[in-house]
Amino acid sequence: MRSNSSGKSKTLDTSAKTIRGKVQNGVTHIPSNMGTGYIKGFFLNPKLRLIVRQYELKEDWVLDRGIDKEEEKFVVIAFHNIYQSKDDIKTRLFPPSASGKLLPSVQVTTTDLNYEFLPANKKINSIVITVHADYLKELLQPQKGNTLLQTITSGSLPFLFEELISPQIQELAAEIVRTNPAKELQHLYYRIKAEELIYLLFLELLKRQNITLQTLNVSDIKMVYAIKEKILSNIDTPPVIAELVKISGMSESKLKRVFKQIFGNSIFNYYQSFRMKEAAYLIKEGNLSVSEVGYGLGFSNLSHFTRLFETHIGMKPKKYSSYSHLHHVQY
Repeated sequence: MRSNSSGKSKTLDTSAKTIRGKVQNGVTHIPSNMGTGYIKGFFLNPKLRLIVRQYELKEDWVLDRGIDKEEEKFVVIAFHNIYQSKDDIKTRLFPPSASGKLLPSVQVTTTDLNYEFLPANKKINSIVITVHADYLKELLQPQKGNTLLQTITSGSLPFLFEELISPQIQELAAEIVRTNPAKELQHLYYRIKAEELIYLLFLELLKRQNITLQTLNVSDIKMVYAIKEKILSNIDTPPVIAELVKISGMSESKLKRVFKQIFGNSIFNYYQSFRMKEAAYLIKEGNLSVSEVGYGLGFSNLSHFTRLFETHIGMKPKKYSSYSHLHHVQY
């Protein structure tokens, strides 16, 4: 997501509605003059939809879903960078700055805050679930006092949250992309998988502290995403708060508050969490040694790297490496 797009950018109402490509068996193929790839959509029930997007565009686009009256009570859950080919993995290994925007993440938002920058000549691979707040409330049964769940299921309060995707979510999302269920059972398969993704997402969101949520405006959101991109543009160098405050034009307290509300972590903890998830990815998918990953991500002390890795991933990197190769999922 970017604060602005290039002069050549174009605005879409929704991906599939605007891209008038050839449709075969419910799959919209991107016209050759626009790019390559496809959009596959499933209307699972009046309150639940799922879209799989695998494409590359020739020009920058801004995806703006607008505030259609019928859509205003829907929650948009967008899983980004959920599937990567072997070539994608190779280009992402090092330097660390090259991988900052590629780690899988999920964005949860109301339609009034929902837009997305789609850069030219970059592979877009995502799963987007749109679910009505009432249906989500029925699934989650939020308890009184849980501010986050009550906000998300309210159907009236604007919000935006983003999480780095857990390995379980990434494996499930990759399974959805590569599976071709029996035609007669497609509806059942994708409904079950959509609800399973929702379950795994909220398993992560519920780890957040139960804090008072502030109303966000679009300009603050754009700036905080610009700050996130700045942090991840060179992940072997820790963020300097004073520098980020100057870039944002916000007070230090406001920047920290808005950042934590959206991303669920302090700026420095988010940076460390990102680095460790990237380290786990490189060990698993890049077939790199623990020392190669540690030094490549800017650690001069591998003992420090090991301690941080265990804190964020739940096991030491060497054990994770052995475990990953035994339980490796082929993408």
